[in-house]
Amino acid sequence: MRILMLVNWKVKNSDITPTNLQPPDYYIKGERYWFFKHWPENVEVDVIDVGSTWFTNKVEKRILKFYILQTFKALPKLKQYDLIISHGVQSGIFLSLIRRIFRMKTPKHIVFDIGGFNSAKEAGLINKFMRLASKSIDGIIYHTSSQLDYYKKCFPWLVRKSKFVHFGTDPEYFVPINKNDKSNYILCVGYIKRDWTTLIKAFDKLERKDVYLKIIGKTDLYTKNKNIIFEEFMPIDKLLKEIENSMFVVVPLECFNYSYGQMTILQAMSLAKAVIAARVPSVIDYVIENETGILYESGNIEELSLKMSKLINDETLREYLAGNARKSIEHVYNEKNMTHDIYNFIMSLSYKK
Repeated sequence: MRILMLVNWKVKNSDITPTNLQPPDYYIKGERYWFFKHWPENVEVDVIDVGSTWFTNKVEKRILKFYILQTFKALPKLKQYDLIISHGVQSGIFLSLIRRIFRMKTPKHIVFDIGGFNSAKEAGLINKFMRLASKSIDGIIYHTSSQLDYYKKCFPWLVRKSKFVHFGTDPEYFVPINKNDKSNYILCVGYIKRDWTTLIKAFDKLERKDVYLKIIGKTDLYTKNKNIIFEEFMPIDKLLKEIENSMFVVVPLECFNYSYGQMTILQAMSLAKAVIAARVPSVIDYVIENETGILYESGNIEELSLKMSKLINDETLREYLAGNARKSIEHVYNEKNMTHDIYNFIMSLSYKK
């Protein structure tokens, strides 16, 4: 089986496994890409990323909200494959439009809906365009169960073609190695779509001089609190050490009805770290409250502060949540299970020749 995968991020072609990148971010010719290493039959996967030109970064990503050049790179190659997968609507919707308008005979097209159709907006010109284009999509895979309600309301023709699949991380890659019992910092990772205001104000309320908040990936924020440290986005090998050496991880999210933040949460859980996250649609499918993590109402400064204080002062609770979190990755939210569900969904739609 030959698959062409269009992804909405930059992928590095490499001859050897890079230590500073995680599997979705690199491609080694002759090896199975990312989660396809668990594919239950022989598969060859080629990847086309979004590139890094001024046009792709400024115009396509920020203004158009979908990628054109990536689609044009893929078009001449489509008939060489048995299946086309777009990871992200941004990487799939223009191809879907072309297939619909020109009634192109191409392999079936599966789209992973990450970030929603136009960020799950329900009206507007872009939505009308996406509604038109989406009618040629052959299958939708989504990682947040409540997205189905959005499809029923705005894209009803996709409901019968859709499948909820839990996102999964790799417990063999994100494996806890070093245990630091004397950590004095809370960690937050991310550079977009994080509720920084709630996080910083909640930390300020702690009034702790012996505990730091380290924010990685966002350096243009301002605070008078000297116990808040901002660091640039860093390679995965260094980030793993930062996560492992932290007291616990906080993922402050705003409430949107689409998938985001799950990779950060599951990676921390896989590294056996207690996690505090906002109780939003993209999280509640993955965290069992007070068993594998702690949840708070999105935007609630007081509640987040109280729960951070609770974890700071209760090492036994941190250890309990961390152990359960790691087990949940090993048994449920892992790449192997995700791949199994993706494969079965594709086969159920009769894409196997």
